[in-house]
Amino acid sequence: MAEDLDRVSLTLPPEMTDRLDGIAEEWDYASRSEAVRDALRDFFTTYAWEGGDETRHYGTIVIAHEHDHDSDVAGRLQTIQHEYADVVTSVQHIHLSEDRCMETLVVDGTAGQIDELANRLRALGGVKQVKVVVVGGDAGTQGHDDSHGHEHNQTDHGHSHDH
Repeated sequence: MAEDLDRVSLTLPPEMTDRLDGIAEEWDYASRSEAVRDALRDFFTTYAWEGGDETRHYGTIVIAHEHDHDSDVAGRLQTIQHEYADVVTSVQHIHLSEDRCMETLVVDGTAGQIDELANRLRALGGVKQVKVVVVGGDAGTQGHDDSHGHEHNQTDHGHSHDH
């Protein structure tokens, strides 16, 4: 293995070891250690997220909402998304049924910025559910760094909701 690794001994009850082995096999991990490293990366991200640190996070916010032209939920969602244009890098809008829609926002910002955006979305009438999934990023940076050469796609919100 190319990485420099420290060896750590871990003591688990047999039930946890059996479960770890089963998951590692089912998910095709090369070893228990690789599965534990993966779990720890998620643990560290959760710790940083809950601490509200200034670490840059990447992730998604999924919103389920009513498809109601009278209440203009879609328009109000769009307004908030534009207010957070420095955090929202992409939006996907899907019609789940005649009266329900789902939007997936790709986000890039600090825990505080992403959490504030999610709370603004939750507070909107007609929004039924908001889920946030984040992964860790770069410590000490905020906002977009376009120097990495990737193109940011901001979805055109000017589409029609007519069926």
